[in-house]
Amino acid sequence: MRSPLVLSVLAALLVASVVFAAKPESATADISQLGASGISGTADFKLMSDGDVRVHEQLSGLTPGAQYESVVYLAAAGCGSGTAVEIIQFTANNAGKANFNLVVPPQAVPAISGGSFISVEQGTTVLACGAIVNQ
Repeated sequence: MRSPLVLSVLAALLVASVVFAAKPESATADISQLGASGISGTADFKLMSDGDVRVHEQLSGLTPGAQYESVVYLAAAGCGSGTAVEIIQFTANNAGKANFNLVVPPQAVPAISGGSFISVEQGTTVLACGAIVNQ
């Protein structure tokens, strides 16, 4: 009588381990210029233990002193499609670079779930884009 119970418990543990193992905890994106913007960089996403997501971006090729937005497109075919979530507005430094870390709530950026893109924009113009890839 113990065998069916043991097998049931083992099966439940196996299913639970697959579910937990399948949830990605980090993702990255290589951001490439669109058109001749010259903007490129990287974005890293890390799921924290409290459910928030830490985002780190490094960008170059920006116009010094200009303002930009970092935007994530969820369930998207590319930048400019899907649901847009602004991550941050920022100003390029005098060298035309930006490097920032921020923490966002998981409902704001469920980007680690896959099928998402990150962009650098000015107004409604998408200047650079990268697919978010689970690690």
